[in-house]
Amino acid sequence: MTQARSLTTRLALSFALIAGCAFAGVGMYLYQALATQIIERDDAELLRKATRARAELAERDGSAAEPLRELGRVVSGNDEYGLRVRSPDGTVLLAAGADAGTIPEVASLAAGVPIDGNAIQSWSTSHGYPVRGVLMLAPAGAGSGQPQVVLYQVAASRLALLRTYRWKVMIAACLGALGAGLLGYAALHAGMAPLRRIAAGTKTVTFSSGALPVDPSELPAELNELAQALQHMIERLRERYERLSQFSADLAHDFRTPIGNLLGQTQVALASDRSADEYQALLASNIEEYERLARMIENMLFLARADNARVALNYADLDLAVELDRQADYFELLADSRQITISVDARGMVFADAFLLRRAIGNLISNAVRYSPPGAQIGLSARQLEGEARIEVSNPGPGIAAEHLPKLFDRFFRGDPARANSLESSGIGLAIVKTIMELHHGSVQAESTPGEMTIFRLVFPERPASP
Repeated sequence: MTQARSLTTRLALSFALIAGCAFAGVGMYLYQALATQIIERDDAELLRKATRARAELAERDGSAAEPLRELGRVVSGNDEYGLRVRSPDGTVLLAAGADAGTIPEVASLAAGVPIDGNAIQSWSTSHGYPVRGVLMLAPAGAGSGQPQVVLYQVAASRLALLRTYRWKVMIAACLGALGAGLLGYAALHAGMAPLRRIAAGTKTVTFSSGALPVDPSELPAELNELAQALQHMIERLRERYERLSQFSADLAHDFRTPIGNLLGQTQVALASDRSADEYQALLASNIEEYERLARMIENMLFLARADNARVALNYADLDLAVELDRQADYFELLADSRQITISVDARGMVFADAFLLRRAIGNLISNAVRYSPPGAQIGLSARQLEGEARIEVSNPGPGIAAEHLPKLFDRFFRGDPARANSLESSGIGLAIVKTIMELHHGSVQAESTPGEMTIFRLVFPERPASP
């Protein structure tokens, strides 16, 4: 597997590409500007010479041989300029200066028409050099017809100049791109030093240290946010690790107790002969321990399936009064054994999965029974409001400390450090309630005043976005 280029290399290449495009664009603009300026200068000189030639022909007989020979002085002294004078029948009367190749057959400028930029024609020599010239008729003289005068410039030097300039622009653009890439790489390498420090510091982070060994205040503003995010992530991971470690210890304790009971009772029973009734009593006691283990394992599997979105919900419209009455009846014996009463005040409907709804309410009632003092009353209330349905479970009791409320529904959280041999003591019950509400796209809330009343509230949307 090939290793991807570093971010520094990719950014440096991007700088080089951007700089190369910018230099190339500027070079093309300067090249076009220079070419246009040279052509305008040459055209101005060509028009000046054409005007001079027409003036000299007008002063003399335009068809006489002597004025034609003197006309050659207009292009003398410059190898790029040339002059051709042809009679109406095509005979060359005068040829002076550079060779222009085949002159195009276009209409010549009449003698009385002013010579300007529109009179300039373009063509090429047999060698590919561009030619710009003026084709005009000589003033009428004593001879028959008007000779054609062709004054032109073969731009060989201009072509060579622009070709050289074009290569220089290309070389400058390449060198500029290379320089920008190298300087960009050096600047980025130096700029990435804080990021490398963060990476090196992150490698040394352990759950025991729990802190990023880089001071965010010493980093650039862009990396300061990253360092703080990493620090918060490390703190959250450490907190989850500590909770998981605590949960593992609690879970091991909770598993050890029923397994120890099963092992001890079985060893005692096997130590000597027992009657059938004693064996039946042992099996009945073992079944209770097995059921406790099965509930713990089933709850753990439920949380795992919910995390992986493998819990299918069977939504239905449920009557709140019927559901709360059902739960009150189910916990009536347990509440009576503790001299606790359960009151129900509910009306309206809720759109939810019946099994999960009962499980969430059952977990809350079980906690309420467990923590309510003898003679207390647990209240079950529910209302269907606009856009949502609310279910509340309230009970008097010791209450929950304010610092524990934000973490109450976190998995593995135990507000009571004392270990009890029950499912609730492992910190899973309320986590299951929260997971059920998340599956319903709802929420769970808790309010508590120590020594007075504790209220748990389930809020169901009227219709989940994706039931």
